[in-house]
Order: sequence, then structure tokens, then C-alpha cells
Amino acid sequence: MAIRLALIAALLLSGCASTTHAATSFAEAERLFDLQPRNAATDAYGTTWADYNNAQHLDERDGCYFKAEGSLVQILQIDATGKVIGYFSDKDNGRSQCWRNTYLGATFPKPPFAPFYHHLVMQ
Repeated sequence: MAIRLALIAALLLSGCASTTHAATSFAEAERLFDLQPRNAATDAYGTTWADYNNAQHLDERDGCYFKAEGSLVQILQIDATGKVIGYFSDKDNGRSQCWRNTYLGATFPKPPFAPFYHHLVMQ
């Protein structure tokens, strides 16, 4: 009986340890972005992401640049399939709301790991 309880406890704890953490706020998304590795794979993905975004004109598609003035920082949470499943911004205005609608649910190339936090400064 004690062995069975120990096995159940070990299974529960290993499940908790392997659960990927998703951000729930801009501050948390920024922290998780800062913790990501900076290496050749993440640099290459940044270039691939930008090339895909530019080819699709996603940042320009909905006229978001004209919805408010000033810069803002946005962080996209991307899952293993490349789908944007989280959007976080340091401001809540017409621009950030517009880009939230544009990016949430959009699919990009698959990142090197997931969740992948992509950091963008919009001018």
C-alpha cells in the first residue's frame, strides 16, 4: 500500500514539474521572455518569424499603427504548432487592442520550443 501511494505521489509530482507555464500578465510574459535561451536557434526563429510576418503584412493589415500614438511593447506567446495563444502588451489602447485581434490565433512557423515568447517593440 505504501509503495502504491509513493508511486501515485511521484506521478502527480512529475506531472506538475513537466507542465509548461503560461503567462497571465504582461509582467509575467516579460519575465518568461527574459528567461528564454538566447542562442542560434532562437535567433534563427526571430528571423523566420519576422520574414513570415512581413510577407503576410500582419502588423499593417488592420491599420493598427494609426489607432493610437506612441510606442508599445507586445509579447506573443506561441505554442508548439506556431499558433499565437497569448498576447500581452505594456499598454491598453487602440493599437494594442487592434494587434491583439490581429495576432491572437495567427499561425507562424513552429518555434524551437514552446511556449515561445516573442518580444516586439512597436513604434
